[in-house]
Parts: sequence; C-alpha cells; structure tokens
Amino acid sequence: MFLRILLFCFIAITSRPRAAEPLQMILLENHAPATAADRINVESRILERLQQLAQPDLQITVMQVGNLRALELLKLSSNYCALNKLKTSERLENWLFAEMPTSIYPPLQLISTEFIQADAIDLAELLITQPRLKIGIVGGRHYGASLDQLIKQNAQRFYVRNGDDAAENLAMMLNLRRLDAIIEFTAIVEASLLHSGRAMTLHAHPLKDQPAIRGYLVCNKSPQGKLLIGKVNQLFASKALREAIVQYHQDFFSANDWQLLETEVRQTFQVPSAIP
Repeated sequence: MFLRILLFCFIAITSRPRAAEPLQMILLENHAPATAADRINVESRILERLQQLAQPDLQITVMQVGNLRALELLKLSSNYCALNKLKTSERLENWLFAEMPTSIYPPLQLISTEFIQADAIDLAELLITQPRLKIGIVGGRHYGASLDQLIKQNAQRFYVRNGDDAAENLAMMLNLRRLDAIIEFTAIVEASLLHSGRAMTLHAHPLKDQPAIRGYLVCNKSPQGKLLIGKVNQLFASKALREAIVQYHQDFFSANDWQLLETEVRQTFQVPSAIP
C-alpha cells in the first residue's frame, strides 16, 4: 500500500507541466551604470524599467561594450540585442527593430569651445573655412547619410573615439581643449561634465538639415531574435511604461531641449499632455 502511494506521488509530481524557461536576451550597451547617480542618458533608466517588467518571461542581461564591438557581436549570436540604434535601410536588412523607439533626442549639434556663428552650420563649408578645426566623433555610430558621407570624405579632420563611454570621453577631451568641437547631443555633453564635476562655457551650434534622432532596440535577425523583439513590443504596449518613458525624457533634457521634443515624444509614445 505504501509503495502504491509513493508511486502515485512520484507520477503526480513528474507529470506536472514544467514552467517555461524564460527567454534570454544579452543586451549590448555602451553605458550601463550601476547606480542612479551614474545615469547620464535616457536609455539607462529605460533599461532598468524593461528589466523589471520583462520578468519572468524574459531575462535581460547587460553586456557593456563599445559601439564597434556591439556591431560585431550582433552578428554572432541569436539572442544578442542592442539599445539606441538609428534605423537605416542597410540596418533593416541585417537587424530586427522594435516597433517603437526607446528614446528620441534633439538633432545633433556641433559643440565647441569657441563661438562660431549664430545661424545653422553647414559642416562642409566649415571644414573648408576652418582647415585646422579638429572635431571628435564616436566610432561605430551612424550620424545619418549626409554626415556619414562627409566624415568619410574628410576622415583626417575627425578624431574617432571608440570603446565604452566614448561620448563621455569626448566631452572630457573638449573640456580639456584637446578637441575644438564634437558632434553630439547637448544633453549628453552637459550631463557628462556635470557628472565629472567639471564646468565650462560651451557653444552648441545647430547643424543644417539634421532631424531629431530616434534610437531603437535591435536584435539579431534570427528566429530567436524575432521572439525577443516580440516580447519587447509587448512590453511597449503597456501605457504605464510609455508614460514612464515620456517622464524620463522630460527629466533628462533641459527646458529648451524638452520644448523642442515634447510634441514628438508624446505623439510617438501615445501619451498626451496632462494640460488640455
């Protein structure tokens, strides 16, 4: 009798359906700070929220790498993904993009130690009129078709910084006057200098024909990557997450930047203003 009961219990336990294993995402990020005090971009806060909401169906593990290394790794494994990537026709052929961006930044600007001009800058003309100007850029970043082509044609005029926290390191070099200017988002430079305890007067010049920048979460183009992107899209269906993302943008950007971005951010994430 005892053996029958024991056998019945064993069959009951082993016949129970096993809980599905969570999907595993390795998220490549070039700035993955450990504490709130270290956060100097919108994506860091969004990443933390995504990690919380994804459980238990999706486990997101962050791997901190530079931009160039992230591009290489995205080709290697079916569960590799990356944050804050610009959408281009070439990248659409190789990566899977989430339906919604994770962040929207104002247009890139030419940030310099010296004032250049009040009007929007034609960078091609500036390179001719100021032949000694040295400009810093982030290696592996896509700046848009026109800027990418200009940089390629004038490679000797640009200092390329690779590796982790490349944008923040360029801001430090600008602060130390090792560069004349950098192409960057104003908010990133301001946050980098504030975080480092440094302060200086910088001049942010708009560049001609530069749109707002949308950064997307992307994954390896594979069946596994498709499952991961599907989970991310499900998370962004949450109104609470989209409201939080809008707030993260408002908290991060200056009043001037937020004024430029607010309508586009709210429309993108379908979060109307609280003020009618």
